[in-house]
Amino acid sequence: MPTPQPKTILITGCSTGFGRVTAIHFAKLGWRVFATVRKESDRAGLAREHGNILPLICDITNEAQVKELGQAVAAQIPVLEALVNNAGSAFAAPMELIPPDVLREQLELNVIAQVAVTQAVMPRLKAAEGTIINVSSVGGRIASPLFGPYSASKFALEAISDALRVELAPFGVKVVVIEPGGSPTPIWQTSVKRAFGMLQERGLDISPYQKLIEVVAKMAEERSRVGFPSQLFADTVEKILASPHPAARYPIPASIGWVIRLRRFMPDAWWDAMVRRRLGW
Repeated sequence: MPTPQPKTILITGCSTGFGRVTAIHFAKLGWRVFATVRKESDRAGLAREHGNILPLICDITNEAQVKELGQAVAAQIPVLEALVNNAGSAFAAPMELIPPDVLREQLELNVIAQVAVTQAVMPRLKAAEGTIINVSSVGGRIASPLFGPYSASKFALEAISDALRVELAPFGVKVVVIEPGGSPTPIWQTSVKRAFGMLQERGLDISPYQKLIEVVAKMAEERSRVGFPSQLFADTVEKILASPHPAARYPIPASIGWVIRLRRFMPDAWWDAMVRRRLGW
């Protein structure tokens, strides 16, 4: 009898955090893992982690590189069982001050590029009747002060996922959204420092928002040290791919779902007052 071929998964944004942990996790499970990174140093480091990992250089905002990614995957495998659209960034800034080009960059990476990658490998996903996992956020259901640009991108990804889920159902392709809450990854602290550094470099007056910025920066630092372990993200991806009928959304941790439900049913004025009180704003 022929030897069964290993299942395959493509994960974007594997340099650090959820992507890297998930790539290693699935490689150890025996999956063949295509893992995208943007730097050669990250590619080499990830390749050393496990023989089942095939790291690929790809800036997902670069159309030519995304096309090459799709061609590279197609050249090596006939079917793709899973795609995890994990790559992304968070940009923090008051909506009054964020430069349009920076807002455009946030939407380009967290929304447009996700669709581009999905389109590039769709034939292989359809052939496998595979699963698309879009990594959103609690911020994709609840918008927070200073994280309006990030939430806008994640709200959009949620909407795109809802549309795709119905559009692809006749082809047997499943579409699932993961909505992480706080986790000890560097994304929040890095995004806050980068964002406010950029605003100052451009000579924008952030003094009216200084108090709010200081509170949010402190919360971002705390968030980078606490929260659920990254392994829970990888375990959730495994759970989704093991299910013949996964749910449409998976908040992580599951307990964060109550916050999403609370926001859904709480009157806007009450929610706003609660957030402002918590932030001292």
